[in-house]
Amino acid sequence: MSLTRRNFLKFTVGSAAALNSTTAWANAANKVVMPKRKFGRHADMLSVVGFGGHTLYMAGSQKEANAIAHRALDLGVNFFENSWDYHGGKAEEYMGEALKGRREEVFLMTKFCNYHSNSYTPDVAGAMRMLEDSLRRLKTDHLDLWMLHNVSKDDAHDAYRSEGAIEALELAKQQGKIRYTGFTGHTDPKVHQDLIEGGYSWDATLMPVSVVGALKSRAFEKETMPLCEQHDIAVLGMKGFGGSRRTHLHEKTNAQEVLQYSLSYPQVCCHVVGVDKMEYVDQAVAGCAADPFEAKERARFAVNEGPDSPDYIAMQHGAGHYEACCGGHHEEQA
Repeated sequence: MSLTRRNFLKFTVGSAAALNSTTAWANAANKVVMPKRKFGRHADMLSVVGFGGHTLYMAGSQKEANAIAHRALDLGVNFFENSWDYHGGKAEEYMGEALKGRREEVFLMTKFCNYHSNSYTPDVAGAMRMLEDSLRRLKTDHLDLWMLHNVSKDDAHDAYRSEGAIEALELAKQQGKIRYTGFTGHTDPKVHQDLIEGGYSWDATLMPVSVVGALKSRAFEKETMPLCEQHDIAVLGMKGFGGSRRTHLHEKTNAQEVLQYSLSYPQVCCHVVGVDKMEYVDQAVAGCAADPFEAKERARFAVNEGPDSPDYIAMQHGAGHYEACCGGHHEEQA
């Protein structure tokens, strides 16, 4: 019998004492019928939880990464994301190997960042070089979604100018190497606004949607979310825990609440969680079975620490766990 949303709280983190073992988490995850949501204005259906390559690499070995990815696929997770620069390209290599033979089951995304890079030229040629790197590492001939990485500062200008990111995106589409286009960022909702209102028809954005208010999530939710709805742009959520799953913020929330909060926004089609152990796959999938919060419930569950709180910095920046990515911080962590 499938685990329904109505009886979900009997099994998952709402009654954590009952799930204090990896076996119990696995049993709960096995009962979940993975909910899916429409990818913005397109017909593709995404699992409501997705996993990122930065932490998949941190599983410690290719063998363990393979096991984690296969477990996720078997449980119905179909969204996997990465970036050209994560772990010097090793993250894409791990994911490519892990998905070998199962590529057709996956909606695959990665990011390019030559407009922030010191080693690749900030033009179409540089972006296309990154794309070829990513395709080779991921062992595929196309991406479902290619995104401009960690937009900030002058990136809206860099997107729309001659030899800008949009030209690269369109060229990649014409060549059949990508299906959809988007951009990611977690620092400045104004850059998101400028990119959206600049006139290009973006398919998706990845941005903070966080029960703990991480990385200006509240501003993104208030300012960017309505723009995405207005322009039929799919929203991929991130930073639900405030950063890495390794932070102490797990004591303030859990996988169920992270997903219930993010998915309370109908614009969010998938929330990306960082996992580097099998048990975290099971916990995240188990969390998918709970009903998303109603809009009026958000404030009751949201954690909103002020600047004087000892937890404030951790909530904004993942307890200090971040590393450079083409001039910015890595993004896909939960």
